Amino acid sequence: MPRIRVLEAIAGADFSWAPGDVVEVSEEAAASWADGHRAVLADDDGSGSPAQAADGERIPLVLGEDGQELEVVDAVVEDCDPPDGEDGGLSWSRWSVTVRLPVPPVPDPEEPGDPAEPGDVDDQEAEVETPLFDPSEHSNREVLAYLDGVGEREALRVLDAEAAGQNRAGISKAREQVLETARARDAAAGGRATAADYSRGGGRADAPETRDW
Repeated sequence: MPRIRVLEAIAGADFSWAPGDVVEVSEEAAASWADGHRAVLADDDGSGSPAQAADGERIPLVLGEDGQELEVVDAVVEDCDPPDGEDGGLSWSRWSVTVRLPVPPVPDPEEPGDPAEPGDVDDQEAEVETPLFDPSEHSNREVLAYLDGVGEREALRVLDAEAAGQNRAGISKAREQVLETARARDAAAGGRATAADYSRGGGRADAPETRDW
């Protein structure tokens, strides 16, 4: 008896065929069912073969977990034993399908920032201001030690801040000596020293004076 391979679900009063089933039918039934849409004639030897219809290749529709259709690379119908308790004289077969799984997109790595040019690094470092020396946060000895290494401009700033703040005698008495030493230090360095006559009066003058030493 000829056999047909079912392409679409077919059911009747005493039979029910699912897609992929290979069943034996009479020649008259085979000619009726094997129309290329509902079923096709199966191979005579019954071995597994790609599921094809007379009007072209038919492959099963396979959906992924996200409901998207997957690309079927190969689809073969194979004869198999019926499930337990499901014999009924019918022939059973199953699909063996190979699909191509989608490759998830690879996220673009974050582009690293352009390395800073040496000039940019210098500019950034220049923008970082060093905190000014605050004499109120240091002892007499620390203030005098600091003044012993700065120029006249910085010495004036620190001495004026000290006079406006704690005004410790040990520092205020050394004011003239500190300023003279700072002027000499500026002159030795070959730079322009900024002097202020008002410094000798404790900062009571209206404006500083600039001199070349």
